[in-house]
Amino acid sequence: MKILTCSNSCPQWEDGQLNPRSPGGLVPMLIALLNEHGGEWVFTAPPGSDMSESVSLDGGITLHPVALDEELRRRHYDTISIQLLLGMLHYMHDTSVEPVFDSALGDAWAGYETVNRQYAKRLTELSANSADELILLNDPHLMLVPEFFASQQVRRKSKLTYFLGTPWCEPDYFTVLPAHVRTRILESLLACDVVGFHARRWSDAFLACCARFLPQAEVEGDTVTHRGHVTRLVSVPFPLDVDVLDTMVEEPATDRWTERLARMAAGRRVMVRADRIDLWKNMPRGFAAYEAALERDPRLAEECWFVAVATPASRAAGRHLAYQQATEAAIHRINERFGAPGREAATLVQPGKGRDSRNCVVAALRMSTAAVVNSTYDGLNLFAKEAAYLLRDDASLLLSANAGVHEQLGAFALTLDPFDIDQTSRVMEQALRAAGGAAGGSAQERRALLRSESAEEWLKAVFRL
Repeated sequence: MKILTCSNSCPQWEDGQLNPRSPGGLVPMLIALLNEHGGEWVFTAPPGSDMSESVSLDGGITLHPVALDEELRRRHYDTISIQLLLGMLHYMHDTSVEPVFDSALGDAWAGYETVNRQYAKRLTELSANSADELILLNDPHLMLVPEFFASQQVRRKSKLTYFLGTPWCEPDYFTVLPAHVRTRILESLLACDVVGFHARRWSDAFLACCARFLPQAEVEGDTVTHRGHVTRLVSVPFPLDVDVLDTMVEEPATDRWTERLARMAAGRRVMVRADRIDLWKNMPRGFAAYEAALERDPRLAEECWFVAVATPASRAAGRHLAYQQATEAAIHRINERFGAPGREAATLVQPGKGRDSRNCVVAALRMSTAAVVNSTYDGLNLFAKEAAYLLRDDASLLLSANAGVHEQLGAFALTLDPFDIDQTSRVMEQALRAAGGAAGGSAQERRALLRSESAEEWLKAVFRL
C-alpha cells in the first residue's frame, strides 16, 4: 500500500519526524497514516517561508511543498478558498450583497485554477498509477485537482478519494456559484472513486446538488454515475486520538493551565468552549445566550464562570476581526453587568497557536461542568469529541444540531439550536444547575465509542478497502 496525499494544510516536522499538533483533525490523522505506511504529502508552503524543495523523513515519508507567491496565494486562498467557498459551504454569505462575480472575482478564480493545476501536475509526477496506490485529496482549496489529475491519465489504476472536512450546502444555496463554476466543481469531484464527509447530512446535500445540477448524472443511493464513472459517497468522521489526550492530561503544561484556570474560576462551576475564531463558530450568540441566563438569575454569576479558549483564524480578514470584536464586546458587557472586582462572569483566554493551546483546552475540560458547541454549521467539531472524552461523568456536552459530529455524539449530548438564544440559554442554565443526568447515554459508552476509532479504520472506510 502506498499513500499519496494532498492538502492545503501544512505539516510540521523536526529531526526527521512529523509532529502532530493536536489529538485530532486532518493534519494529525495524515501524520498517523504516513507514519504507519509511508508515502508522499503535497501541501502549500506557509506564507513567508522559503520551502521549495522536497524533504525526506524517516519511515519512507517525503514532503513536497508547493510554493505560492503572495498575489497567487491571495487569489487562491483568501478570495476563493476562504471568502467564497468556505463562506458558501458554511452558509456565511449575506446574499443581499455577496458574492459578486465580477472581473476581480474572475481573476481570483483563475488563480484558484492555477494552484489546482500545480497540485495536479505534482500529483501526476509522483503517482505510480498502481492498484495498491491510495490517493487522498483534502480541503476545499483543491476541488479542481481531480479534474486536472484525471485529464493526465488514460486509465487510472490507483484509488482516488476526496474528503472534505467542511459541511456541504443544500442545492438552493449552492446557486450562489455561477452555473459554470458549480458544474466544474461537481464534475471534478465526481472524477474521484469516493467523496467523503464527516456526516451523512453533508453527503446527502452533495448528492442533491449532483441530482439537480448535473442532468446526465444518475444518483442512486450513495452512488453517482457520471460519464460512465461511478463515485461513491461515504460519511466517516475523523477519529480522536485518545492516546494523545491521555498523554496531554499528564503533561506539565496541562498542570500549569489547570492552576491558572482554577484561580480564575475561584471555586465556581465552569462552563467552557474552545474555538478557532471562525465566523461559523457562533461565539457572539453563545455569549448572548449566557447573558440571557444571567438576566433571569444574576446569582448564577456568583456560582459559575464561562470561559472561552480561542485561537486566531488563519489570515484573518476584516470580517473575522469584526467578529472577534463583537465577541470581546459581548464578554465586556457581561462583566460590566454581572461581574465583580476580581471575579469575571465570562472570560476570553487566548493562549496562542501551538500545542500549549491544546493543553489549555484539556485543563479546562477536566474541570468543567459543561462544554458548549453552538456552531451555526460545522463539518465536524473536534472540541466536541475532546469534550465527550474528557468531561467528568456528571458533566454535560451542549452540542449544536448543525455540527457534523452531532450525528455521532448527539445521543450523549444536550442539543442546541444555534440560532435560538433563548433555547441555548435555558439549556446552559439546565446544565449548570443540575450537573449530569440530562443527556442520554453514559460517559462510559461515549468514551468507548471514541476509543474504538483509529486512523487506520478511517482509511479503510473512506477507500472502501
